[in-house]
Amino acid sequence: MVKRLILLAFVALAVVMAVPSLRAQLLDTMRPLKDNVGERLVPRRLKAMADQLDVRLSRAEGLPERFDGWLRRDYSGDSLDPWGNIYYLRPGRRDYTVGSMGADGQQGTEDDITETRRLPGN
Repeated sequence: MVKRLILLAFVALAVVMAVPSLRAQLLDTMRPLKDNVGERLVPRRLKAMADQLDVRLSRAEGLPERFDGWLRRDYSGDSLDPWGNIYYLRPGRRDYTVGSMGADGQQGTEDDITETRRLPGN
């Protein structure tokens, strides 16, 4: 009985994924869940990213000039946020900010998630 229910669920999912309108409806239904998971994961990732940048700064290496290259080459985590956007670095005179553009994919909006750290000597 359980095997048949699992098989039926698998077949139903296959049908939903095969029909474009049903697939879009399913993905729209799942989006709030994905956004919620992303909002929980991103702050930890940004903290780890900032920690790695702080180590780099403590060795007097400075902030990377090409942040996207640093993410792909040297960062130990994923270079894309849960919404498929690359994380960003915004350097300032006294601090720097690493961030995710959030679900809307636009930097500088309310759903951005950021971590700001002071630069050494400030």
